[in-house]
Amino acid sequence: MSKLDELMQQQAELEAEIKRVAKNEKAEALKEVRHLCKLHGFTYNQLKGHLSPGRKSRTKE
Repeated sequence: MSKLDELMQQQAELEAEIKRVAKNEKAEALKEVRHLCKLHGFTYNQLKGHLSPGRKSRTKE
């Protein structure tokens, strides 16, 4: 295996690890937000002005 092939493999492994870590951090952050909302009694209606818009729904064509 050439040096280039080894580096490309390492790059692919790092990209996969980056995706995995980002997903885990996002899940932990969401868990913390849910906990704080429950702790302080915040509702969606109180927070909706401060949240980013969600995904747009797909329309069937």
